Amino acid sequence: MKGKTPNLRIPGPTPLSPDVIKASSRQMISHRGREYEEMQKRVTGNLLYFFQTKNDLFLLTSSGMGGLEAAVVNFFSPSDKLIFFTVGEFGNRWAEIAKRYQAKLIRVKFPAGKSCEKEEVIRVLSENKDAAGVFITHNETSSGVLNDVEAISPLVRQHPNKPLFLVDSISSMGAVNLPVDDWGIDVAVSASQKAWMSPPGLSFISVSARAWERYGKALMPKYYFDLNMYRDFAAKNQTPATPAVGVLFGLDCALENMRKTGREKIFKKHLQMRDYLRAELRKIGLQLFVSDSEASPTVTSIVIPRDIDYHRWLEFLREKYNVILAGGMGETKGRIIRVAHMGMVEKENLNEVVDALEKSLKKM
Repeated sequence: MKGKTPNLRIPGPTPLSPDVIKASSRQMISHRGREYEEMQKRVTGNLLYFFQTKNDLFLLTSSGMGGLEAAVVNFFSPSDKLIFFTVGEFGNRWAEIAKRYQAKLIRVKFPAGKSCEKEEVIRVLSENKDAAGVFITHNETSSGVLNDVEAISPLVRQHPNKPLFLVDSISSMGAVNLPVDDWGIDVAVSASQKAWMSPPGLSFISVSARAWERYGKALMPKYYFDLNMYRDFAAKNQTPATPAVGVLFGLDCALENMRKTGREKIFKKHLQMRDYLRAELRKIGLQLFVSDSEASPTVTSIVIPRDIDYHRWLEFLREKYNVILAGGMGETKGRIIRVAHMGMVEKENLNEVVDALEKSLKKM
């Protein structure tokens, strides 16, 4: 399949449109000049539109994990009790960050392929009345699960200690409805290489007024991710250190395109792509790992058929059909393969995936 553009369907980096590729290859500019400042202002404004928030929002030159670390260290102290509701590998990694910074960690794990159970969330919150923060992954790409953040948010708000509510929206924001202000999210994190159809290298973090109140009392160490520095520089539409200018060129272009389409149409399309793919996979006899009610709009997980070597299967799909999929992670490694449908995706892309899966299984 040499010469043909691969059908890249992993959960990030995601495919780029020709205009984003072109924009990303521009000559560099001064990150302290007016042209850059105008771009950062425009990018931030468009991100605020998709975050659906009036909170502060900052651009961090890092992967999404950098944004998750910033969410921990800026608002908490080592003595704070932090509750993590996890449904997969990325939720567990976020909890591990808090553990490294010596927080009092309460990690509530749900089975792989299942979302957070409301009753269990109620129980854990009621038993931990001194909780300072509640953390959840909106869309867990390691398993293909979407958590019901809207249902969980009021439970956090009713907690007597008024903990901060922090959401990893790295693989959902920009593709799935997540109104930060309406749902009372204090800190939300996303990253450029997912639904934003941009190169990797930037993470985004929104911060509420409540979170800023906690910032002044937080004792965890920080320097590069000290958000107070970002707030100072954001007043000038700059960042404290040199940003990933080339990534911002691409992101700026992608966001302008997304803004023209409108968030409601984008959210609807991702739901349609999810439902279409799941129906087509069932037609060829493949078993889905997650129920319809808990399924992610941006990544679908498929149970690996019996007696199939998933390493060989993924390699065969790549070499023979030019389709690049991902294996499982953590608890799901060796149990599932994953198909991403976030950002730039159409039915024809998914049809190629389904066709390749069907043909490859017959030949294997």
